[in-house]
Amino acid sequence: MAVNIPIDMMVSAVTNPKLEAILTLLQVADPPAMVRLEPDSITGDPAPGAEARIADAAWMLGRQWQFGELTGEDAGSVVSVHVASSALPITAWAPLSGSSIDLAGADWRPWRDGALLEELVQDVPELAFGDGLRQRAEAGAQLVDLLTDAGEKTLARSLAGLHPLALDDDPNDPLGLNDPQAARLFAVLGGKVPDGGTLATELRAGDPAWIADAADTAATRAVIVEWLDWLGGAPDSGGAWSTERLEYRFALRFGDKANAVFARGTQFGSASVRWSDLEWVEGASADLPDEAPAGTPVTSEATMLATPLRYPGMPADRYWQLEDGAVDVGAIEAQTNDLARLCLAEFAMSSGDDWLAVPVDGLLGAVNRVGVVTLTDDFGDAVTVPELVDPAFTMFGVASAGGRMLPGIVLPPVAAGTIVGEALEDVLFLRDEMANMAWAIENSVQGRSGDPRRRSSERPPEPDPWPEGLTQEERAYRLQSPVPAHWIPLAPVALKPGQVSLRKAALLRDGVPVVPSGVTLHPTPLTFPGEELPREGVHLRAVPVLARRADGRYAKWAAYRVRTGRGEASSRLAWDSALSFTDMTHPPTA
Repeated sequence: MAVNIPIDMMVSAVTNPKLEAILTLLQVADPPAMVRLEPDSITGDPAPGAEARIADAAWMLGRQWQFGELTGEDAGSVVSVHVASSALPITAWAPLSGSSIDLAGADWRPWRDGALLEELVQDVPELAFGDGLRQRAEAGAQLVDLLTDAGEKTLARSLAGLHPLALDDDPNDPLGLNDPQAARLFAVLGGKVPDGGTLATELRAGDPAWIADAADTAATRAVIVEWLDWLGGAPDSGGAWSTERLEYRFALRFGDKANAVFARGTQFGSASVRWSDLEWVEGASADLPDEAPAGTPVTSEATMLATPLRYPGMPADRYWQLEDGAVDVGAIEAQTNDLARLCLAEFAMSSGDDWLAVPVDGLLGAVNRVGVVTLTDDFGDAVTVPELVDPAFTMFGVASAGGRMLPGIVLPPVAAGTIVGEALEDVLFLRDEMANMAWAIENSVQGRSGDPRRRSSERPPEPDPWPEGLTQEERAYRLQSPVPAHWIPLAPVALKPGQVSLRKAALLRDGVPVVPSGVTLHPTPLTFPGEELPREGVHLRAVPVLARRADGRYAKWAAYRVRTGRGEASSRLAWDSALSFTDMTHPPTA
């Protein structure tokens, strides 16, 4: 303990001549200075005083009394916790296409048992990644392997002749210069494996004639069902992607008619659906298909030992207990207006040991609710804690548009992990302030080989020739500067007064509009709201995704991934330019 006392006050109160002499020596300033007096042990070692040794039983009892450890209460410690919970399973989902997010008019589809939310919501059938030569060959080889393992080796060999692998011509690239890998792959795979694309089209339409040649027709049909499921692209998937908004928009329905819960996600573009992507829709209703599951609540009860909640740096609740020095809650620096820090320190130091950790098993793909919690103490007394209908303290909850929290925790039926392949389409949306417009740059698209090809490797536009009859000292007039074909313009349009949107346009080359080569920018007309393309830009990738369902089966789909772009761009697009001979013969590259 250190005490600061003015020396003049000490001198007036001290009568011992020795102490008076010491204080006189300590007085080095006029007026008298402030000095710090610290007690010291007789031996010079402060360790015994800091160890708080037990020298007297009465002293020990006194310290316990000072710390409140002798204060008795008519209460016991909780030893066991009994939890009764319920779960509302998912019954249907619906894509919210267009600008409408109304649930009543949505295309509700029944939930398939074992399905993953990502494979239904994220799937974009229009991408058709299976149309590439490599993907069609892999699909055909997979069917051959499955039939061979099922004992249909002769039938498997005949598929290559019934559905030969073909390489279609590209009208925009008759020489195959943009994707030379396609010709090399066809030279290796042609005639060796069947075409999985035409096989899938034929088998989805019904039983073909060649199934009658199988030794075991039932086993062959089972192999075909397994192969079609391996291909992915279920008929009830897709439709939730909005190219105009560059996000997925979908709705979910949990429970039965008596206690139905509706949630929707309208700003989802990441890899996995999380609770933070959902919004609770209060009072919603919708007509579901007859094939939808019943959605009867699943109830469960569990009894477990009470476990105190611990966290790093938690203050010790006993005097003789050593505290963890990794986190020093008492050293939090906070001002009087730092309410969050003050509340954290107050909670940790005053109420840190008032919580119990009670694990409750939740049902995946359901809204899990804790009904009644019963606490039993060491005296055998039981106290029932009712469900908090509208709790003031909650975590990981789904809120409504009005800020009310959905009672319960939503566990979306998502995959534990996914494997993402190389992006087959890569589009960069960037603003160009110099040209007063925006651009959709197709960095890569899927080639005939099935592999991505860089569009920047295509032949650039030919520079404008120097007009005949002009000398090199004169100026040439150019209406528009050339722009690479993979730069698709997004021109500003005013669809409503005071609201500017960006619509996909087309530049002319030899009087013919330059159209995109990929699937992402294929829809026409394609209009983006102005707020969807910030100054940072948007980077959009179309990737194949592979995951496993809960029963171990594979699930494949094609999905978009959205992330922040790289900033603004400059296309060097200009109109009405007067150029010299040097500018025409050495144009700058975009």
